[in-house]
Amino acid sequence: MSESCNRLTVPRRAALAAAATVALAFPSVAGLAQSSVTVIVNSQTMQFDQPPIVRSGRVFVPLRGVFEQLGASVVYANGQINATGNGRTVSLTIGSTQATVNGQQQILDVAPFIVGSRTLVPLRFIAQSLGAAVDWNDSTSTVTITGAGSRSQQPPPPERRPIVLTYQWPTGTIYNHYPQIRFNLNRRIAQGSYRVIVDGNDVTSRVQWNGQYYLVNVPFSLQMGNHRVRINGQTAAGANFAVGWDFNQGSY
Repeated sequence: MSESCNRLTVPRRAALAAAATVALAFPSVAGLAQSSVTVIVNSQTMQFDQPPIVRSGRVFVPLRGVFEQLGASVVYANGQINATGNGRTVSLTIGSTQATVNGQQQILDVAPFIVGSRTLVPLRFIAQSLGAAVDWNDSTSTVTITGAGSRSQQPPPPERRPIVLTYQWPTGTIYNHYPQIRFNLNRRIAQGSYRVIVDGNDVTSRVQWNGQYYLVNVPFSLQMGNHRVRINGQTAAGANFAVGWDFNQGSY
């Protein structure tokens, strides 16, 4: 009987140690991978087009929503994430546990990763790196973030300028039946608020942001003739917009 008990002791101890490690990140969060996690930033409940994901006891969220809500600007290119706000700089890399905060190297428990077309980052690390306080409510599965310099505390001025395209492609006549649609506006677009329509087909789920403009590879062949791109949604300040352009597909 003692030999049997000894065989059970090691895995039980390992399980207890793992549970204790997870609790240090967010108490009792290990079982939430399939559950709903609510994120509140400065009294505003965040809405994500990609729901939060729990990985190795850490809550991950799409990068732009929380960064921008905490008053930081983000540049993302070639897997590198660079954010500046509240007098701080934060740098992370997709797939790497090495990060930099104000020039000082930090080690993440879990690296940022990509799900579909969304880049997910560790919520607690991002918030605290930008000077915000983070609280976890185990009974409601809620992360509450409070920090100075947030967008909610510093509302943007009313938008009076027209909302227009500052970049669009393709234009004129092209000879590629599977072109890449590219665009950007003179306003910041609210995350997850927009729709991109090509010839009446919704391609929004394929749209990506490369740090300079939005882009989407057309998933179907464009025949000869005129084609139409239409984009509608809301700016980060809540103004509705509807823009677009036409181009022509020539023969090979």
